[in-house]
Amino acid sequence: TGITSRALGDLTERVAELNGEKRRRKARLGEMGAEIATLWEKLHVPDHEQRAFAESVKGLGMDTIQKGEDELRRLLDLKAAMMGRLIDEAREQIELLWKETSATDSQRAGFKGFALKDESQYTDELLSEHDSYIQYLQRRYEQMQPILKVIEKREEIIKERMEYEELQKDPTRLQQRGSALTKQLMREEKIARRIKKDLPKATSYLERKLRDWKKSNDEHFLYNGEVYLDIMSRQEEEWHEYKDKEMQLKLRKRQEEKVAASNRGPSDSGYYKPLPGKKRSGTGANTTHRGGSGDGTNNPLADAGNRTNRDRGGPSRAKSRGRAPGGFDPSKPSLAGAAGNGRAPSRSRPVSRGRMGMGASSFR
Repeated sequence: TGITSRALGDLTERVAELNGEKRRRKARLGEMGAEIATLWEKLHVPDHEQRAFAESVKGLGMDTIQKGEDELRRLLDLKAAMMGRLIDEAREQIELLWKETSATDSQRAGFKGFALKDESQYTDELLSEHDSYIQYLQRRYEQMQPILKVIEKREEIIKERMEYEELQKDPTRLQQRGSALTKQLMREEKIARRIKKDLPKATSYLERKLRDWKKSNDEHFLYNGEVYLDIMSRQEEEWHEYKDKEMQLKLRKRQEEKVAASNRGPSDSGYYKPLPGKKRSGTGANTTHRGGSGDGTNNPLADAGNRTNRDRGGPSRAKSRGRAPGGFDPSKPSLAGAAGNGRAPSRSRPVSRGRMGMGASSFR
């Protein structure tokens, strides 16, 4: 009535066999599914066809395995028919990766399968070689990507540096008003900050990383087919040459302005120029007038007495020696006589008390 040990052993063995078959079928379906998915992508199978097949298979039965084998066979036949096109697409991808990784001519020549042009020799093995080489280039590109990002950022700042120099030469940019001027100034400030801070930082980082790349890979890091360390050195030399040239142009312009200002003369330079017929007071040439009082003033009456004496033929003041103490000359006419001749009476220049004698009291 009970289950014998033999029957129990047979059942246990059968369960183990079924579990093993289950694992084998899962593995088989997994392998076929991965290969089918790869061929779908390579052969550009439409999405609706892929969904239709995936919905048609269920479970681990033999019908599922059979459907998988049929789909794989169909795709392999399609692949053979499209072999020439598939290899051409693989080569296009390889050329793109060569460009992105700045591969040298010797590196490109190292892939021998690329040189085969006879389509009759296009085989599944040749296509597999192309696929493997593509995977190698993709890994290399991923390894270069962090350095390439910094290089591209630095190249952008180098371009902005020249744009900033040209902006500073254009004064019309400041003639804008309102928000337009604010945006322009903010943009210039942002560029100046990137030039001052980000450019030196990126340069220092790249110098260190590019030397490490040379030690690790036994080759220089290339950008657009040229050693980027050499590119950075050339850019710095060109920048210093540009700044020196700009400085020389500024100095030459200042010198020309100085020469032009000296050629214009004082009248063109804003210096004072007296008007015709007028004299500037305080100059040595105009302080003493003929027959004047000698104190630097232009007194119209100071020489009236001398003019009267000269008109009458009397001795001039310069030749007169017989003066009374105090400067009074008895030979000169009185004020009344001067007025009688139609001339304005003149007054003698005041003299100090030390020189005044009896004649001074008589003068008063």
